[in-house]
Amino acid sequence: MTLVIVFAERVGAWMPFEVPVLMFARGARTCPARALGRRGTWTAFARACALGTCAHGSDFHAVYNGGSLFAKLVETERRVRASAPGEASAAATCAFALGLGALTNALAAVSATYVFPELARECFQGSGGLLFALKTYRARADFAAGYRGRVSFFGFIDVPAELASLAEIAILYMLDSSPAMLNLYGAGAVVGFTLASFESAAMGALARATRAVSSLLRLGPRVRVGSRVVLTGMRNGSLNGQWGVLETVPMMGDEVTVRLDSDGRRVTALRVNLIVP
Repeated sequence: MTLVIVFAERVGAWMPFEVPVLMFARGARTCPARALGRRGTWTAFARACALGTCAHGSDFHAVYNGGSLFAKLVETERRVRASAPGEASAAATCAFALGLGALTNALAAVSATYVFPELARECFQGSGGLLFALKTYRARADFAAGYRGRVSFFGFIDVPAELASLAEIAILYMLDSSPAMLNLYGAGAVVGFTLASFESAAMGALARATRAVSSLLRLGPRVRVGSRVVLTGMRNGSLNGQWGVLETVPMMGDEVTVRLDSDGRRVTALRVNLIVP
């Protein structure tokens, strides 16, 4: 996932020939803030926001961000796995992260254009905004779940863990970091706070989208009414290993109905819960 997000644009730049998919990644070099300032280029703006997370000024920049992003995506996938099916959790996490990155880039472009006009022509790229969105989201979600802790910077700046991302932005400001990047980091923090506040709704939407895509791609086993199957991975452990016959298989959606051989009961399962001999 990290390689997809961080190195997609770099791979596109290294390719000696044009690859249609990577051509879109190369378009991520268009800065979101500059794209927003042009008339009639909403498509270019949306593309820049969606793919700007994958654009890094150098390989060093990509590698530097990649290490931090890897750790945060591992934690994020644990949260996504609670909503998305196991075999689709990696793809769902990647899409989830790219969506957060796009929202962060869009917010940063809007604030640079209408709140800080002196930054309107400044270019910002990379996964820095996504990193702040993920770390803020994780800290706030942990705080809402009752976890408490503190983070120390340089050994003498000590702040509550849920405010660590804001403290980091303040420290970067004092270190005279790039104003355009500070704006991007701030946008990431806002997106992270917002996501943590509506985490249940966001994860529910992600789960529905994942199921819809899985159904369209037929990621689950290809089954039909009358097929003999074995149940596995069911929440009710007593059902695992039970044989049965499929009675309903919807054209869209993952839920199927199985009539058990043992007692004739009808149970509802997902396609991923089926083993087809």
